[in-house]
Amino acid sequence: GLGGVGAALGLTSSTSAIVGPGAAEAAAAPASSPAPIAEIAAASSRATSASPASSIVGYSNLHDPRVFNGLATPDRTDRSLDGLIPAGEAPPDVEVARAAAALEACDTPMQKYRQLVSLQNTDETTFYALLELKTAELLPVLYTPTVGDACLQFGTLTQRPPGLYVSLENLGNVRALVDNWPANDVRIAVLTDGERILGLGDQGVNGMGISAGKSMVYAACGIKPGWLLPVQVDNGTNNTKLLKDPLYVGSRRERVRGEAYDRLLDETVRAIQGRYGARTVIHWEDFAPRNAFRNLQRFRAEGAITYNDDIQGTAAVTVAGILASLRVTKRALGEQRVLFFGAGQANIGAAELLVRALVEDGVDESVARSNVFLFDSKGLVVDGRPAEYKISDDKIPFAAKPGTPFTSSLEEAVKSVRPTALVGAAAQPQVFTKKVIESMCAFNPRPVIFALSNPTSKAECTAAQAYEWSKGKAVFASGTLFAPVNYKGTRFAPGFANNAFIFPGVALGSLASGASSVTDAMFLAAARSLASQVSEENLAVGAVYPPTSTIREAAVVVGAAVAAAAVEEGAAAPGACRGGAIPGRDGRSVAVPSLDALTGGGNVGDGTCANWEACVRDYLKTCL
Repeated sequence: GLGGVGAALGLTSSTSAIVGPGAAEAAAAPASSPAPIAEIAAASSRATSASPASSIVGYSNLHDPRVFNGLATPDRTDRSLDGLIPAGEAPPDVEVARAAAALEACDTPMQKYRQLVSLQNTDETTFYALLELKTAELLPVLYTPTVGDACLQFGTLTQRPPGLYVSLENLGNVRALVDNWPANDVRIAVLTDGERILGLGDQGVNGMGISAGKSMVYAACGIKPGWLLPVQVDNGTNNTKLLKDPLYVGSRRERVRGEAYDRLLDETVRAIQGRYGARTVIHWEDFAPRNAFRNLQRFRAEGAITYNDDIQGTAAVTVAGILASLRVTKRALGEQRVLFFGAGQANIGAAELLVRALVEDGVDESVARSNVFLFDSKGLVVDGRPAEYKISDDKIPFAAKPGTPFTSSLEEAVKSVRPTALVGAAAQPQVFTKKVIESMCAFNPRPVIFALSNPTSKAECTAAQAYEWSKGKAVFASGTLFAPVNYKGTRFAPGFANNAFIFPGVALGSLASGASSVTDAMFLAAARSLASQVSEENLAVGAVYPPTSTIREAAVVVGAAVAAAAVEEGAAAPGACRGGAIPGRDGRSVAVPSLDALTGGGNVGDGTCANWEACVRDYLKTCL
């Protein structure tokens, strides 16, 4: 029978009995009687031996999403699909229209998510064509905010997004799992252990929704789906609700830490690099702070081409928004005082990158740090605050100078620090109260207010609240997409501070330049590039980020800036974009197309491109 799981779901032996002819007889037979099973086995054996090979091939192709393309599937006879597909034929655009119509019939974002994942598992060609056609509409469904609900409901998904699952039971054999992945040219692996999924906490193996969602964003930006590998590392979960849930799909154990955990990550990364090359990009996603910084530093030191999107991607998108907001507030970057609410990996990463930007603009580092403030779970991070509120090492560089009063009230901290910008990334909903926002307005004609936590249920405030409480003065952006707001006759379309504007371009620039590492300077270049793409039309409606409809182009432009920064940093491969040769992903020398051939000439200096955008676009079209 179904045992404990069946009982928990309300199923019994009778409700789960064999369905079809002979079901009653089979159900009535004694449990010890082998006769029904033997008869079924014999019949199955006879059917199998009599079945032509073409039936197996056809069935396999019918259920292979890389082959099946609905009524647009070519070469039906050669693929043994005659009779398995309706006789009608249709061009691919009709299949896309069919998928779009099915999506329109869905009532909720979660229903749309299920429909899209089903399509991805059935017909990849149509899925990715639909994603390209309706990128702005589908990103909030496949990624934030809906992906949060998808992770929470992962156990009820009968079709899950494709990905690779690696657990502690696989130690010593991870390479065999990687070899099972059907793609032969993976260039970007997205890894999570599910311990800190968005603002939802420990979701265990359900975190695969995030790795898969990030991979879909890469694909939406033009990166070939076959280059992408979503990976879920299963070292258990400390979410007791999941451990008791009969529908949970992961290992039922509390999280294993220490040496075994590190060995599993080591073996997973080595297996990926072993099959796909040492230059495969390793993208870390939604690890708890205790492991996020440590894993990034450890694998960076070992020479992996790696980055942590929660630390570096969030940092870049935050700094990009601050840079773009300067065109609205009419203030210089050196005049900014920024208060970060939340002192986790996202805000500490953003604070560090902001300091780097200030230093690049000529501000002394000590002065730059004195104008950046953190507010953690205990209150304002100040030098000499009460001993019971000890400051961790990663926060010490931002501890406010002596004389700044300690407070556990955000409103009082705003009044004391007098920031020009308030950035929230602590998953504390509604913490940006009316009084906090009114306090920001008291000394700022145009206060910058970023509510970056997601999903929507974790946002520090809504767009409507920010505009209403600031009387339309706020320069607002959020980590979840809010609808436009009309305030006293003025229409605001708040900016979407989404890492999706950053990480695809970082990967593209790193790969196209043959980078040996991904540096902080490359992320700052990404931030400056993104800020430069905000148009006057965007700013006029209150947006300090480009619209999501431009995300594909944004990835190319950001990628070009990242590649140029890699050259400047000395991280790019010798000969990158000069018609020379760079080390390939498998260590072999690979020819690089001359930029002269792409743009008609114009390389500038040794290793500098006249047009990195052309090189990045070419990289998307060809396989280095």
